[in-house]
Amino acid sequence: MERPELKGKAVAVGGDKKLRHGIILAKTLLAKSYGVKTGEAIWQAKVKCPDLIIIPPNYDKYLRISNLAQKIYYSYTNQVEPYGMDECFLDISGQLRLFGSPEKIAYNIKERMKLELKLTVSIGLSFNKVFAKLASDMRKPDFVTIIKKRKF
Repeated sequence: MERPELKGKAVAVGGDKKLRHGIILAKTLLAKSYGVKTGEAIWQAKVKCPDLIIIPPNYDKYLRISNLAQKIYYSYTNQVEPYGMDECFLDISGQLRLFGSPEKIAYNIKERMKLELKLTVSIGLSFNKVFAKLASDMRKPDFVTIIKKRKF
């Protein structure tokens, strides 16, 4: 978001090698396509992707954005279970009368994230957390993917 010149490049957020935190903390889809994985050593990622650009983490900003995202989630349900810093499970089953179908809620959240926070998100809808996570990982970025119980 803050570095538009990096758009379309293989980029990863990496820890500080001098402080022995030389691992990949996050990566773009292009970096992922080279096989770069979260949690691997920066040197290993550079072997897979020699042109990989490593940028330092900004924890304060990341936490601030994460908190703003959580406020959006909580505006739809109080049943929010964080799953790491940038993922959550939401149980919206009790909110359908108020906000509409699960699909409508998911698309509303996705659009609010884009408008209010300038973020794209991938949302998985399903009958349990395992399949919701699987659905969210199936199509990225900026998709809503649904796995219905009768189809799994």
